[in-house]
Amino acid sequence: MNRLRLSMILLVALVFPRHAVAQPATADPQPPPQAEAPYSPITGAGRVDWIVDGTAGPKSLGVGVLSSTWSTAWNTPEEWGRTAGGWGKRYAAREVDVTLSNTLEAGLGAIWGEDPRYIRAPRGPIRSRVGYAMKTVVLAPRRDGRLAPAWARYAGNTVNNLVENTWLPRSVTTGKQTAIRTANAFAGRLLGNLWEEFWPDIRQGLRRK
Repeated sequence: MNRLRLSMILLVALVFPRHAVAQPATADPQPPPQAEAPYSPITGAGRVDWIVDGTAGPKSLGVGVLSSTWSTAWNTPEEWGRTAGGWGKRYAAREVDVTLSNTLEAGLGAIWGEDPRYIRAPRGPIRSRVGYAMKTVVLAPRRDGRLAPAWARYAGNTVNNLVENTWLPRSVTTGKQTAIRTANAFAGRLLGNLWEEFWPDIRQGLRRK
């Protein structure tokens, strides 16, 4: 459960600086469904950009470094050892995992208009915004902006782990470990949602100091 531990540690670090989070953002990167500005459905090009950024963007690559370092420290999977080579295998495996899940989510979501992006919540109390970030782990906007079950996300985070079982070490491919990896993927999505929701406010608060 190494990734889940990492997610929880980073989650605490993100949520606790409330004095910075409380600063209102000057503008959202994209209009929320409930905001006055109309929701703009994602385009085909936007889906490709989302896949690429989620796989090779600066944030994703940085998280990959942290995740691989954490897994190496805990020696998970144990077959890869606490070595530079083991770290490299973990980093590569994480990149493959993200590429598969993102491609499946964006591709399948195009069939019924499921938007894979995180759309920031309307301005409001921190508690309601955290709740929104949690809710949109399992819900996603449709073409009309309404939230509905994120079926493509469920498929992406499940199928990719089953595919990866064909090459990952035996210790992490049991039924239990596969289920844990799937749960960790949703925990990682929650962490990502919270980052997208609050980082613009935190950044603005830091600039004002």
